[in-house]
Amino acid sequence: MLTYSLLEQILIKLGYAVDFNLRYHAKLTAFIPVDGYDSDIELEFREGYSSELGDREALLQLEWLMADGESCLVLDSHSLDDVDEVPYVFTTEKLILRKVFDQILQEIAQVSDSALLSTPNQ
Repeated sequence: MLTYSLLEQILIKLGYAVDFNLRYHAKLTAFIPVDGYDSDIELEFREGYSSELGDREALLQLEWLMADGESCLVLDSHSLDDVDEVPYVFTTEKLILRKVFDQILQEIAQVSDSALLSTPNQ
């Protein structure tokens, strides 16, 4: 299972700045710079949990404020396969966002595979 500390290690390995000093440690946030753009991609992560009020799945989300200061691109782990309803808007930026997301997912998969291989069978 993906945890704050594991994701923090992955992001640091990829060279991204991580902010883990948030109120109640509700989520981990990272800022991912993109060459040629003023705003960073903001990554937010929330661990899954169970409670009397209902279960919440883990959520890994990227959000990127565009140069117009109003438009935002959002991509999260639950919407990766959704159809783009406006494919002609911010085309280059959407490709960049997806590339960053895929890179993070690839690192998560590698770390998860390594953990499975190093864990003895019980």
